Amino acid sequence: MLLDFLDGYYQAKLHNIHDIAGNQHLVGYSELHKCNLFVKIFKNEEMFYAEQHVNQVYCPEIYLDSVIFENNYIVVLKDRTLKDIDSNENEVTLKRAKKYGRLLADFHEQVTGNVRVYENPQKLSLQIKRYVEILQDSPYKDDINKIYALLTQDLANADQDYELLPKVVLHGDYSLRNIKHYQNKEILIDFERAHIGVAYEDFIKIFYNEIHNIELRQAFIKGYRANREFEVPQFELQRCLLFLIALEICEFHMSHHEEKFGDMAHRMLETIELGDSVLNI
Repeated sequence: MLLDFLDGYYQAKLHNIHDIAGNQHLVGYSELHKCNLFVKIFKNEEMFYAEQHVNQVYCPEIYLDSVIFENNYIVVLKDRTLKDIDSNENEVTLKRAKKYGRLLADFHEQVTGNVRVYENPQKLSLQIKRYVEILQDSPYKDDINKIYALLTQDLANADQDYELLPKVVLHGDYSLRNIKHYQNKEILIDFERAHIGVAYEDFIKIFYNEIHNIELRQAFIKGYRANREFEVPQFELQRCLLFLIALEICEFHMSHHEEKFGDMAHRMLETIELGDSVLNI
């Protein structure tokens, strides 16, 4: 029924394409708009509004429409020919690390203050506590409880530091898979996880995935600071934010059996347990 509705509404013949994140994606030519469409269908209202609002500001040239049909939240974009970061570019150099830092700073600068996305009103410690409680019936329970006990002494200072740091609109899943080539430049895609937080939160996944050593991470931060101010959080807050991201990944894997983040959450928990200097920046 949904596909029939969209085909009729947009005078199109849409078909499904696979997406590992679990959202339904459709593509096809629209006689109404005289272009190919890329349609993202969400069940989660917050993700829908994040995708909608960020696209309207960050790439308004492709945003076409949004529609709600029964319990489906739908964002309609012009389809583009995007190219993945190739295998050579996956070998991140100092130059590319700096470029990726600038790209993220540009995103934060462009959308912060200009879009409405979710901001959790709770203290960071309460956000962490909620995830810990949710995951008590998961295979991650024992590892999570062990790390949560280790972080108890850090939570008060982390709350204070988190309140003081400036907030931005985060991408929410910043990594090379969400950086694409388009019209001779690199752009970001997939904004459904955009929300309010401190800039450092957007550094964590790309540092664990693709920018591993200190020199590359410093180049990334240098690139970011070329376009936007950035303050490295205090040690306690770094640890707690690392734990928060690990918890979010664990929750995601509970509902998405294709574990697209691999063992990243385990490595984050291990970093905290070892008492390392977090991301070594």
